[in-house]
Amino acid sequence: MGTDSGQPSGNHGAIAEARDDWKSSTTALERVQQVVEQTTTPKTASEIADEALVSEPTARKHLKSLVEVGTATATEETGATTYARNEDTLLYRRIRTLATEHTRDELIESVQGMKRRINEFETEYDAASPEDLATSLENDAPDGAWEAVSEWQTVERNLHIAQAAINYGRARDLGAATQ
Repeated sequence: MGTDSGQPSGNHGAIAEARDDWKSSTTALERVQQVVEQTTTPKTASEIADEALVSEPTARKHLKSLVEVGTATATEETGATTYARNEDTLLYRRIRTLATEHTRDELIESVQGMKRRINEFETEYDAASPEDLATSLENDAPDGAWEAVSEWQTVERNLHIAQAAINYGRARDLGAATQ
């Protein structure tokens, strides 16, 4: 349903405007890359093309490039190729960003805080790991127990990433010192 100005009304107009702005302010490659990096389950080139506002041949061309540089992965399944983000590349970027944007002392302080939080989970739930807690929960688990499993897993993942950022920064610094 339109308005007197001929423009779509409500949310549809805002969405169309946002899509037009995105299309005019980015290249086809940038849009395909953004869609792939936000993709958590594999998608076909056609699905990615629709989301990236490009033709399917354009999407295929850029997806091939993204696979070659390691940003995306391609999997052949039942005659169709699907694409997804490369989790290792994203993990590396996150580690490198943490190492670059934070001091070693800030990262160490963060690691210490996460270790304290993990100790709190272990004490509160009398469990050695989030998996241990999850397998011990019954259908009538106390409020927040399942959320604790998820938060505990997230804290553990972030702890390992922060520790990797410390090691990455140290390796980078040592590498620079030996050149």
